[in-house]
Amino acid sequence: MPDSTAGLREDAGQTNPRQWRLIRFLAINAAIGTAVALILVGVLIWTDTQAIGRLILADRNPVLSIGLLAFGFVITFGSVAMGTAIMALPYDGGGSDRGSRKSAARFFTTAKAPVRAVAGPTGNR
Repeated sequence: MPDSTAGLREDAGQTNPRQWRLIRFLAINAAIGTAVALILVGVLIWTDTQAIGRLILADRNPVLSIGLLAFGFVITFGSVAMGTAIMALPYDGGGSDRGSRKSAARFFTTAKAPVRAVAGPTGNR
C-alpha cells in the first residue's frame, strides 16, 4: 500500500509562499472581525443597551467585565469573519496550485421553481 504522506514529509520544513498568503488572508479577516467586535462592545456600553453599560461600570472591577465581554465577542466575530472569508474563496477542483477568480454572482443565482397555489379557504379551523 503506497504511503500517502510521503509528499508531506518532504515539504515539512519548507515554507510555501501560498501558505503565507493564506495565513495573511486569515489574519486580515480575523483582524476585521476583532475590530467589529471591539466596536460593538464599545457601542453596547456607550449606548447603555439593556442597562449593560451601567451594570458593567457599577461593578467593582469594570475592566474585567469589559475584558470578558470583549473576549467573547472577539472570538465570535473573528471566527465568523474568517469562516466567511474561507467560504467565499474560489475553488478550483482541478488540483492545480493556483485557483481562479470566479464571479460571486455565479454562486448566488436564482432559479424559478413551479409552485401550485390553491385558492379559497384552507379548511384548517
